[in-house]
Parts: sequence; structure tokens; C-alpha cells
Amino acid sequence: MNKLISFVLLFLSFNALAEVSDKMASIPELWLHGIIVGLLIYFLTVWRIGFVILGGLFIAFFAFAAYDTLNSPFIGEAIIKEQGVPYIVASYSATVIISICSILGVIKNKRRIKRGI
Repeated sequence: MNKLISFVLLFLSFNALAEVSDKMASIPELWLHGIIVGLLIYFLTVWRIGFVILGGLFIAFFAFAAYDTLNSPFIGEAIIKEQGVPYIVASYSATVIISICSILGVIKNKRRIKRGI
């Protein structure tokens, strides 16, 4: 009888909770990714206006990554439960930072061209 119970227990599934935060980027890392890529796009866009397309690709990539991570039924719920609302803000902040840097780079490039530098 004990062997039968042990055999049946092998096939029962149990929910397992694990920490997700140690496997995901931390909040400072998310901000840092946005700042580093944003500054790179800013300087490239000031140098040549065509790099704004690269900025748009990075914006789309970071936005999709944040959306996909946070809306995942498994990872998203767990990370929001562990980290809270600041993680949502930090996830989308990289996209906002890169967008702002791209726009500022285009403005700086236009002024530079207007001055004839």
C-alpha cells in the first residue's frame, strides 16, 4: 500500500514558488541600460542624423522586452509581486530615456546643420 501511495504521489503536481528577482535585471540596471544606450544614440544622432533609425530600433526592442516581460503570465506576475510598481516604471524608463536622447540628438543635429558647423 505504501508503494502505491508513493507511486501516486509522484504524478501529482504541486505549485512551486521561486524567486524571480535574482534572475531579472535590477532596477538600477534597467536605468543604466537606458542611460548607456540613450547616450550612445544621442552622440551618434548628433554625428549623423541617419542613426535615429537605430534609435528607433532600440526603442522598439526595449519597449517590446519590457511589455513582454511584464505581461508574461508566469514571470510578470511574480516579478511585480516581488518588486512592486517601481519595477514597472523602471522597465519602461529605458524606452523613455532612449526616446528623449534620440529627440535631443535630432534637435542638436538640426541646430548644428543650421549654423553650418
